[in-house]
Amino acid sequence: MASMEPEHEAALEPVGRADAVRLTEDLRVAIGEARQAAVVLAGRVRDAHRARVWVPLGYSGWGQYAQAELGISRAQAYRLIDIAESAGALSRAIGAAGVLAAVSPAGDTTGLVDIGLSQRALRDVHGWLDELTTVVTERLTTATRRAGQLEVPAVRAIVAQAVDEFRQGPLPAADNTAAEDGDDALERALADAERHPTDMRLVRRLVDEMAAAGGKLGQTALELAPAYLSDQEAADTVLARYADDIGCDVETILATRRYALTGDRRALEGTWL
Repeated sequence: MASMEPEHEAALEPVGRADAVRLTEDLRVAIGEARQAAVVLAGRVRDAHRARVWVPLGYSGWGQYAQAELGISRAQAYRLIDIAESAGALSRAIGAAGVLAAVSPAGDTTGLVDIGLSQRALRDVHGWLDELTTVVTERLTTATRRAGQLEVPAVRAIVAQAVDEFRQGPLPAADNTAAEDGDDALERALADAERHPTDMRLVRRLVDEMAAAGGKLGQTALELAPAYLSDQEAADTVLARYADDIGCDVETILATRRYALTGDRRALEGTWL
């Protein structure tokens, strides 16, 4: 009867020191290339969002475009934008200190540099960019005055230390999205709330954006079915068909119409909110 004991591979023999050093350096290079590729990808996603590429391609919004064309969720797409914005801001801070050439990778065309930070770190500091970049520029400028031109490891160490300090602080207040259009503001608020579900400021911001979007939908419903019509008349006349056209239920459309009429968010409870 054959033995049921698992077969064990022969123990691996360690390589010599020279080979170990070479293999380790190869790993460092590969990790750096992968990290930089991720930052370049994030930059291209950011550029696509800024160009509103979903409009000429016929998509209803950024989230639908990201899912259909890139195979990623709306939240993932916004996380990549956060990474690009953080990397871009830190790259500019390094440049402002006069050390950009020391860390800019050859052939880079995105304006981003490999500063040795993980994607998670770049996402975490997105809400502090103004304060963080001021600190980074000041520290790099001071270090350059004292020691002359900084080597790449020194630049990365200074940036990493500043980033770590900010990551240990409290979650920043939600970004001001007043300048964003309604769809983008709502999508961004949803993505932020998904990333930090326990932060009540972000949750309240999401509720505010959803209410604002519901108000806009309600205004459209009012234009189609004026206020003198009862809910039943409005539904029978046009809103049932309108709800079906946009993939929504008629009760939600009627709730947003009532909200547009009264300005009372309680009209949305149980439907839109």
